[in-house]
Amino acid sequence: MENKEYLKYSRYVGKITHDLRQAYYKTGSTEEKKEIPVEPSQLDATQGLGNFPAFYLQGQHCEKSDCGCCTNCFYSQFHYDEPDAKAIQAQCDYVIDNFERLVLAQQYGTNEFDGERKYPNSKPIFMTLSPTGSFFSEKEFPREVRLDFLKKLEKKSEELKRDIVLHIEAHAIDVYRYQDYIKSSEESEVLRRLNAKCVLGFESSDEWSRNVLYNKHLPLNVFENAVQILHEAGIEPGAFVFSGLVTLTDKESKEDMLNSVKYLKEKGAFPVLMFANSQAWTLPDLLRWKGKHRLQEPCNVLDTVYGALEILTDKGKSKPGYYLVPEPVEGPPYPDGNIFYDRTDVEGISEDASRQVHQILKDLRATRNIPEFVRAWNNFRKTNPEYKKYKERIETIEASKESKEIRFANALNFGVEHMAEYAEYRAEKDKEESGLEEDRYKIIK
Repeated sequence: MENKEYLKYSRYVGKITHDLRQAYYKTGSTEEKKEIPVEPSQLDATQGLGNFPAFYLQGQHCEKSDCGCCTNCFYSQFHYDEPDAKAIQAQCDYVIDNFERLVLAQQYGTNEFDGERKYPNSKPIFMTLSPTGSFFSEKEFPREVRLDFLKKLEKKSEELKRDIVLHIEAHAIDVYRYQDYIKSSEESEVLRRLNAKCVLGFESSDEWSRNVLYNKHLPLNVFENAVQILHEAGIEPGAFVFSGLVTLTDKESKEDMLNSVKYLKEKGAFPVLMFANSQAWTLPDLLRWKGKHRLQEPCNVLDTVYGALEILTDKGKSKPGYYLVPEPVEGPPYPDGNIFYDRTDVEGISEDASRQVHQILKDLRATRNIPEFVRAWNNFRKTNPEYKKYKERIETIEASKESKEIRFANALNFGVEHMAEYAEYRAEKDKEESGLEEDRYKIIK
């Protein structure tokens, strides 16, 4: 960590995050998951990173999970102590064996690819496949299984005579750790032929946001080296950028994301714009439960996306390059609270206005039509009186806020004090909602 003064905060938030995850594992929520599923977790084309399906392998949970990293994240709720490579292989084969239904039928809206085309007369096929943590993790995705899957995917491309654009997700430290292999292996050659785009966990260019609020444990030099390694390997690098971290005001969240987008543009990595919902068994959810944390306002998301596109297009003077805006409401796991709906913590924002904002973002995702998005954004902010109230609210909050250190220290103290009570509340709520998760995600079936 670059700033040694931040270490004490990182240790505390890591301990709280670790303990919350362990409390989840002890509730019995995972008792029924004794065998690794034969199917990966699936998101359809309207729910994932972009207008294409996503598949997340269920096996060894993310290696950073046990360390208490990534405060907002608990996507790695599948907990298997001894994953079997054959089970991971079976999940990969399931995607290949059902490719037409799971992948071809889930190409949606507009997708952009400016790379070299082997099959220029047909539309490329877009998809994501990764573990819940890191594509290059030997524990999560054994090397021989990865290569077998990639070869089968390339064979599909040849059979269909269509290029495939494969998105993978990885930890920067794994790219750095296995850089010699990534630069020169057969696997990397296949990834290049599959036009792979590797999205790195990054979250923020700001040290406080990245390594304290998100507790990423990621030095900037490691990230920058990973980006360079991917470029040298012929794999396009991207990075998740996170907005709405705990204790940040809406204005701070917006500035944090926009500064990160500028940084990524300079470093040659495309941004994936993520907006924080509330995941169960996390510190933000604990604080939100007692009214100590508020998700950012819908209008702030709209303003932030507009600001990011202004940076990427140099204020409309150039093409934006590649970027992604994942669906900001979905999971899995399905968020306990999301930015747009069932909001009881924001005065003066109606569900109708929230739906309008969400629809503007969904239209941008589907069409990637930036001029139309700008027109919709301008029309909303000029004609909807709730936008003016939102601007007034964020300025009032800015005028009375405490320092970032005091805000976060208070949040940590509250989290420690109420953790046991929260665990009881959350375990009971999980029991009440048992079965709802499956109903929400009857997708691509």
